[in-house]
Amino acid sequence: MDVNKLEGLGSLVDEIDADDPQAKAEEQAKAQAQQQAELDADTKAREWGIVAFTVGRALSMLEPQLLKVYTEDACLDWGRSVVPVAEKYGWDGPGNVPELGLLISTAGLAVPSYLLIRAKLDEIRALRQAAEAAQRQRDQARTVDNGGGDGG
Repeated sequence: MDVNKLEGLGSLVDEIDADDPQAKAEEQAKAQAQQQAELDADTKAREWGIVAFTVGRALSMLEPQLLKVYTEDACLDWGRSVVPVAEKYGWDGPGNVPELGLLISTAGLAVPSYLLIRAKLDEIRALRQAAEAAQRQRDQARTVDNGGGDGG
């Protein structure tokens, strides 16, 4: 068997396949399906990444340095790692878990509210303590001025 003849037949087969409109259509359909799958995976990764990004924004209200951790790129990478797990467990995406959206939006309201109320309460406590300390100083000053406070 002559290898050169077989190689020549291979090129003939390639030419025939190249002229086959059905083969071209199938190849094009496969390429489009692959491209669509990549777009879908990227969209899903972005959807999941938004969850991490939003959580990071909420947590950064407690610790601003977390903004350096929960970057868009880091959250997108996290989203890409979630997609296969989500597919494994049949999770369609974060949009299909309304409780997650509720939790995130509630945290967006609750965390700043808590922080502001805590700061106001701390401010009130500090003012009260300052007033009490000033009152003690005035009382001590009166005691000293009255000759020891025995009254007698």
